[in-house]
Amino acid sequence: MKIENIKVTDPFWTKYRTIVKDKLIPYQWSVINDDRAITIEKENAGAYDAVEKSHAVENLKIAAGLAKGHFYGFWFQDSDVYKWLEAVAYALRYAPDKRLEGIANNVIDIISQAQEPDGYLDTYIQIEAPEHKFTHVSLSHELYVMGHYIEAGVAYYQTTHYRKALDIAKKMGDCIDANFGPEDKKMHGYPGHPEIELALAKLADETGDVKYTRVAKYMIDQRGTRPNNFFEEQVKNVQAKKIEDPYYSDASQPDPEPSYFQNDVPVREMTSVEGHAVRMVYLLTGMAHVARQTRDESLFAASQRLWKNVTRRQMYITGGVGSSAPKGEAFTFDYDLPNDTAYAETCASCAMSFFAKQMRDTYQDADYGDVLERELYTGAGTI
Repeated sequence: MKIENIKVTDPFWTKYRTIVKDKLIPYQWSVINDDRAITIEKENAGAYDAVEKSHAVENLKIAAGLAKGHFYGFWFQDSDVYKWLEAVAYALRYAPDKRLEGIANNVIDIISQAQEPDGYLDTYIQIEAPEHKFTHVSLSHELYVMGHYIEAGVAYYQTTHYRKALDIAKKMGDCIDANFGPEDKKMHGYPGHPEIELALAKLADETGDVKYTRVAKYMIDQRGTRPNNFFEEQVKNVQAKKIEDPYYSDASQPDPEPSYFQNDVPVREMTSVEGHAVRMVYLLTGMAHVARQTRDESLFAASQRLWKNVTRRQMYITGGVGSSAPKGEAFTFDYDLPNDTAYAETCASCAMSFFAKQMRDTYQDADYGDVLERELYTGAGTI
């Protein structure tokens, strides 16, 4: 049965669907347009200098030439607009709304104008540092934010058939394919924050174009291989150019341990989940999806092995993962599940839902459905 033919009538989920459509989506729209007064408590800002306005839509308008000014906010926050758009895509499937669809179409038009001819789109780089395109992808989140748009574009096209949404995603995928791969003139690397891999797999499913799977698989296969000094070379390049930009404020120092980026060993050799929790589980989601698309048994075996490690040894009873808030929002070691330092971020629980779905779609096992249900009811904080 196709998902669009499924009707949800359960009062619990109907309630939350209504909240998302009528409360959360309008609220988030007001936030990303700076129409909402926000006060951020410093203790909740973590290591970042949090700001009280988003500017996310305005950044896109500046990149598109529709407004003037400087980039403002976090360097990765283009994804705020894209996740709003993806939420709209799913909400429109169960609650059609021409007014909301019109607003979303207008956002897509702005995104299209902001996108460069080769498919590249990262508003910070475009507005403030165009010469630094793809110069330090271990920190920059360029591939991360483009991956989030690809997911949104695919979802929105599936719901509304608005072709421009998918065309933007395809141009982004083409940009990644043109810049990363085994060929001599391409970068032999992968992102510091996995996300693009799972997004490219979704794009391949929708378009039927295997090149998107190919580049996603290349990044997965390249990760952690030796010799591969991709991150180190990019850090040296940033240092050599004496970049003063705050975007690269961490680039003057060595990157965290390779395990933080899941690049200390090839993914097929990993025996336990490691590093930043969201990065790890996004990577696993892409691995499982690409393994199914390519029928790569060794890649799926690695996905299964790491699934067992995280669900049986590094997961709280609520479904939360990532037991160390003070040290990088990260996994630690087997059975280390303290209460006082638990991070168990909602993003990581959402990622576990994505991972569970990809595993379930590959191999029918009730364990995947059970974890998916746990994440939906408790891990992602719906109650």
